[in-house]
Amino acid sequence: MEVSFERVVDNIYALAIWDTEWKSYNNCYFIIQDNGVTLVDSGKKIHSQYIRKALTELGKTTEDVHLFLATHGHEDHIDGSRIFKNARKFIHSNDNALIDSLELTQFSNDLDDFEVIKEFDYDLVGYHTPGSVIFYHRPTKAVFTGDFLCFFGDPLSKDGLVSIGDDLRNEWIKYLGDGGVSTEHLEYFLSGLRKIIRFDSSVMCTGHGGVLVGNIKEFISELIEVGVQYSKRGG
Repeated sequence: MEVSFERVVDNIYALAIWDTEWKSYNNCYFIIQDNGVTLVDSGKKIHSQYIRKALTELGKTTEDVHLFLATHGHEDHIDGSRIFKNARKFIHSNDNALIDSLELTQFSNDLDDFEVIKEFDYDLVGYHTPGSVIFYHRPTKAVFTGDFLCFFGDPLSKDGLVSIGDDLRNEWIKYLGDGGVSTEHLEYFLSGLRKIIRFDSSVMCTGHGGVLVGNIKEFISELIEVGVQYSKRGG
């Protein structure tokens, strides 16, 4: 199985695991802090071995993960979190129905808990699932977009996992301009983009595939402009 593990910026590391079943890179992110590790998303349960290996490379273990944040409730983002027995785990309540009842007891829906908001801002975008959330890590200016805005099923940028990713950006702009987001959902999607652009992001950590560094607000602004123009054309 193809696996990429790279430093993104400062104390953030990205792990991208090629999922042969779904034919996409599944991403999760490690934020190294003085009091332990925060993990954003976790891949599937079968990906746990790669998470353990990445932690070992960082000089950490599963016991060091004290906080787990799920961008949404799909299995490729939460099932790997089962191995973190010491972590407090958070998900938006709108996605509770996506989690089996036994697993749900491990999660808190109180995203306003101090352990979350002392370093993160968040907002509900809801486009991908009812509880899809974006997280903004204030110390590093990294925004975690989950599957609201990602590169599911796409190859990595020609410049690697972590890059400016102009090729990926151009593909997304073309996709949106060609009607990739249905007119039925377009306004909802644009609303989510406007929430992202409020953050002073310099890094975009997506749920699948490439991680973008630099000019994030410009990229989001261009997506909004393209989406608005498509909407004016009537789809």
